[in-house]
Amino acid sequence: MTKLRTRVLLILDIAAVLVLTCIYGPWQGFQNWFVTTALSTGSHRYLANILYSDEMIEEIMDRNQALVIEDDSDADLVTFDSSEMYAVNSEYEAQITEHDRNQDYKVFEISGVGYNGWVTVIYDPTRIHLVTSSSSSGAKVSTLASRYNATVAVNGGGYTLGSREKTSSGGLLVDGEVMFESWQTESLITMNNEGKLILTYDSVENLAEKGETDWAVCFEPFLIVNGQQSVFNGNAGGQQPRTAIGQRPDGIIILLTINGRGADGSLGINFSDMTEIFRRYGCINAANLDGGGSTALVINNELINTPVGFNKTGERKVFDALVFY
Repeated sequence: MTKLRTRVLLILDIAAVLVLTCIYGPWQGFQNWFVTTALSTGSHRYLANILYSDEMIEEIMDRNQALVIEDDSDADLVTFDSSEMYAVNSEYEAQITEHDRNQDYKVFEISGVGYNGWVTVIYDPTRIHLVTSSSSSGAKVSTLASRYNATVAVNGGGYTLGSREKTSSGGLLVDGEVMFESWQTESLITMNNEGKLILTYDSVENLAEKGETDWAVCFEPFLIVNGQQSVFNGNAGGQQPRTAIGQRPDGIIILLTINGRGADGSLGINFSDMTEIFRRYGCINAANLDGGGSTALVINNELINTPVGFNKTGERKVFDALVFY
């Protein structure tokens, strides 16, 4: 009995040493993953402080910085010229461009180290619209897709939670009208009347006054601007479920949806890997949309991905969505 107890205590000691080494030892992989992932959540940032001091968190975040491009995108670079190849090789180009003449979208699965998800290709960007919930408590993306008879729908910008009430976390432009005022310069994702994705640092009030865009949401970071990639060191952004949007010079829109938090074996994706996917498929502009438990992809009224929040699994209500119809 004494020998068994000794063995058990020895195993527990070894396990404790391994755990402490993983958390505080010289190997930085766990530190980078845990802190960046915790701090990129909306309501569970406190988890980082359970294991690390403020000083150590600051040191870890310095190793995982995001150096985001601060230029506006140039609409003239989107020429709608389909005669060139824009993806990094013919295999990726074929995934995007090969489709039936009557096919207005296509979707295919992708996977990488630690993640899986979907690329949704939209061939007519002018048919993408921003829609919002008619209820202050929000609506599921699938509900908004059904309401507008959308072929494709994904979650859009960020939102804040009040007392049972959801509002946009930044300025919001819907159907050319300012729905949520901001009056400050923000990172805005919008599309002009020609179907060109515009990434700009501006206010929704200025966009509405110019009258060149029908919708705009506030979110960040910009991943690629005018073909130039933002730099994301280490695990910048953490591994999370994510939704993002990009556009190629030929006008084709790419929507990226990545599972995370263990859904279907996927841990999620960081900003660096997500940027690389958009580069692979030839996007010259790309931006991150809201993610986490809000990430949802609905195709023909069917929820395709597996949304996972920290307190529940399943589709959650959001404030707005991008729909294709």
